[in-house]
Amino acid sequence: LAHAGILDNRPHTSNGDGFLEMFCPAYKGKDFYVDEPAVADQNLVTASATGSLLWAKLIIEKLGVFAPETLEAWRAYFSTGKADHFFALLKTLPQD
Repeated sequence: LAHAGILDNRPHTSNGDGFLEMFCPAYKGKDFYVDEPAVADQNLVTASATGSLLWAKLIIEKLGVFAPETLEAWRAYFSTGKADHFFALLKTLPQD
């Protein structure tokens, strides 16, 4: 993304300030870098190596895969692994 110039003028994140410059000298998006685990800007979702769960949540949210309460239950379960969150997730799913 940095090599293609996609990050030059859009909010994005990475593995830390200076990381993209190390691997892509042509990177010009430093002013748009956000120090967060994951960042969404319209149809662009970026994440650091530690932001994979939030990255997935943002993508699922953008795609409208789950209702908001299901998405929150999904995030709670996968961020904690606790069974009560799993059962809460199941309760939010449509019953056919």
